[in-house]
Amino acid sequence: MSIICSLTFLKKIGIILNKESTLTALCRIDTMPISMNKNVWISITVIFVILCIGLFALFYFQDIFVILLLGLCILAVVDKCIKFYNKHTTKLTRTQRRVGAVAVIIALIVGTVVFVYTQMASFSSLFDDMTNIQNMIEEGTQIILAIFDVLPESIINSIEETVKSLTDAVFGMLMQMLSKALYYILGMILLYPIMFRLYFKDRGRIKTMILGMVPKKFSESFGNASSAILTQINKFFVAKVIESIALAVITSVGFFLLGIPGWLFLGILFGLLNNVPYIGPWISTIPPLLIGLAISWQTAILVLVVSLIAQAIDNYYLVPYMISDKVSVSPFTTVILVLVFAQLFGALGMILSIPFYIIFKIILMESYKQLVQMFPDDAAKTTPPKTAPE
Repeated sequence: MSIICSLTFLKKIGIILNKESTLTALCRIDTMPISMNKNVWISITVIFVILCIGLFALFYFQDIFVILLLGLCILAVVDKCIKFYNKHTTKLTRTQRRVGAVAVIIALIVGTVVFVYTQMASFSSLFDDMTNIQNMIEEGTQIILAIFDVLPESIINSIEETVKSLTDAVFGMLMQMLSKALYYILGMILLYPIMFRLYFKDRGRIKTMILGMVPKKFSESFGNASSAILTQINKFFVAKVIESIALAVITSVGFFLLGIPGWLFLGILFGLLNNVPYIGPWISTIPPLLIGLAISWQTAILVLVVSLIAQAIDNYYLVPYMISDKVSVSPFTTVILVLVFAQLFGALGMILSIPFYIIFKIILMESYKQLVQMFPDDAAKTTPPKTAPE
């Protein structure tokens, strides 16, 4: 199963990242001369080490980093919505636009409250069902083993302990996810108002302050790197948002038709977890599958069918025809990055391996261009200019 999942991911990521982007020329080292000046490479090494320290620091404070990252994504979405709203309400007066904006915000707040309340009400009786499922699995294992009473007692005890440990691990993971969600919600409540204020009220002043800290001779390179990073990261996250929303809609409709409690929450969870390479598609299927099993084994099978249909649509339609032109990274590079980041930083590292690679690459390339100008090769400085033959 893991081999099939890995091949599916490699196929998907290869299709997504096989096209060249308009910023490839900015990031290609083969278009620049290789410097022989040791100062250039010492400086590049120092910059790379600083970037690595920053990367490890972010993942060390992983929970706070996730909250801030989600906040930045929400800010980007809200900013795009505001621009879209302003673009399509130019004929309205200022007062009408404000009233419309307030109405939209109130509708969103009410919709969110209703969503949270209904989903929590659906899950209120679910915890007892989950406990019953766990007991049912363990009792069913004992019944099956009783049929094969010819097995040695040591083997029977070993099988029972293995099944119990697996079920405890799965349900423990679900409880841990719920507790983490509460921590993230509290962090969002505390941090997001500050983030929104800084972005929408003080972003001009903050931008001016940052630009003022950059020396003038580095301002052009800083601007190029910032623009390239924002463009590439925006393309990557737009691709993933399209994919997540589409899968969330497909699975939510399927779970609703099957009568699964918390169908909307489970559909959104399916779309989000699908972004985790290799294991995401399988993990996202476990919660609705367990809930379907609490209803009946036929419902559990139909839940599995819905998940497989969603994955098929993702692999054979969404990725090739809707997302393939968003990002450009070599498929081989992608595989190496995912494996390395998974080993170092776990599932979150797998998700963010491509964005961090893009940031590192652009910063190092722009730094290299600037350093080559600052530290020209000795041969270039000492070679006399050629004269035309008489």
